[in-house]
Amino acid sequence: MNKSIIKLMAELKHNSIRPVYLLQGTDKFLQRYLSKKIADSFFQESHSKSILLIPDEMKSSEIIDRISSVDLFSAKHMFVLVDPQKITGTSRTELLAYCDSPIQSNCLVIIAEEFRSKRAIIKELTKRFKPINISSPFEQEMKKWIQHFFKNYGISANPKIVNVLFEIAGDSVNHVANEIEKLSILLTEGQELAEELVQKFAGWKKEHRRFEFFSALGNKDLIKAVKIGMSLIRQQETMISLIYPLTAFFQELLFTKLPDGGMPGRNGWLPLPPSAIKNLHLYAKKYSRKEIEQAINLLADIERRSKTSVVSDDNEMTKFLFGLLGNSA
Repeated sequence: MNKSIIKLMAELKHNSIRPVYLLQGTDKFLQRYLSKKIADSFFQESHSKSILLIPDEMKSSEIIDRISSVDLFSAKHMFVLVDPQKITGTSRTELLAYCDSPIQSNCLVIIAEEFRSKRAIIKELTKRFKPINISSPFEQEMKKWIQHFFKNYGISANPKIVNVLFEIAGDSVNHVANEIEKLSILLTEGQELAEELVQKFAGWKKEHRRFEFFSALGNKDLIKAVKIGMSLIRQQETMISLIYPLTAFFQELLFTKLPDGGMPGRNGWLPLPPSAIKNLHLYAKKYSRKEIEQAINLLADIERRSKTSVVSDDNEMTKFLFGLLGNSA
């Protein structure tokens, strides 16, 4: 949890609401979570809902009319505007004018996914408001989120348990939140959270977890990779849900193998289990550059087939693993 989010949480705790917020980053869970936190504090007990404004679905002029209209009955309104860079024409100037003089009784949350954008509208917004960083967090920030969710559910968790949960589900805030919610349901009032309970019930699924799959894949253990991969599919994973992390995994292996001065490696968040990230340099030694490029091509083929026809996840998983590791078995 970064400083800008910590500051926001402290303000909301004291019901100090700003008329305009700028959230900047691509983490969808954090977009929803923080927007809801702002709404809960803004509306308090009134049970009103925020109004989502999407430029792809509404005219720019309509969006400006909505946020700048004054309610004759003095009702409070909260708006969530996504992709402000898609506001066009004179409406863009009007949006910035509203930001300079917002309706104090209302609240506007602007979500800009483009972080270091050269777009004029993003530059103008960041001049006016200090952005709240909602990029997917790195290890230390993720552990703060784990502690935050445990505290929200009134669960006492020692550092060892925090580390265990981070290893199991620390590849996204969404997964961490889901696992802690599941654990909160399992615990009876006053029951202490034991590491055994976390190991037994937390994770991607009860049978196998993604970090086990990436460990088998990184070590080129075909039999184990097939067993765990098929288990994940049976547990309602899909090849589409695995394409993004698998592609990132092999791209990172490729970056790791490049000599100094080559293509840069990781410079941001990766959709991978922490243990996979830690062991990338070890896994890279087990693969040739040709094998890594083959893996990326196989995944691209699977993605294309998935978009153009109905495919069997079982078959696609088997084709991928045997196509890549069949000669290594």
